[in-house]
Amino acid sequence: MVTVLGTSMVLFMVIYAEKKGWVDREKVRVIMQVGMNVGILGSLLYFLYMLSFFLPSL
Repeated sequence: MVTVLGTSMVLFMVIYAEKKGWVDREKVRVIMQVGMNVGILGSLLYFLYMLSFFLPSL
């Protein structure tokens, strides 16, 4: 729940900064792509970590 709220807050802050003209569209696109890739990688690593607890014989 905290992760979802934190991610939403970052997303809205980036949108607000873009509307105010503090960052341009290209920077926002790069930030979003990097954020999504890090989130996917983190979820995958967490899944593999938890999998080692459920299948200790592998």
